[in-house]
Amino acid sequence: MPVGGWESAPGCIQHNVPGSEGVYKAYENCKDFFTFGTGSTDGTLASGVNSSYWVLVGIGFVVMVVALVGWVILEDRKLKDQAEYLLREGVAKTVHGELGPGPGERHGTG
Repeated sequence: MPVGGWESAPGCIQHNVPGSEGVYKAYENCKDFFTFGTGSTDGTLASGVNSSYWVLVGIGFVVMVVALVGWVILEDRKLKDQAEYLLREGVAKTVHGELGPGPGERHGTG
């Protein structure tokens, strides 16, 4: 019975297959599918898929890009906060003093 009256099973599923034929018998005609969309036909990249497939791919792409940009911004903010803390507390100066000047620096200028 479809949930909410929306049939989401792909058309490639064979219904009323007896359990004695095994788990995969009902799906042997399916090449690929996902919930709320039909699968493509054999030997094609996307022939026969619903437009909901492309909408879902687009939404997934946008969410992925937004999450990646958000993560980079978050990590950048954390690194800047940590750098400011280290400079404010003098930790960076202590480490710099113990290790000596970096490459290309002279004493007293770094």
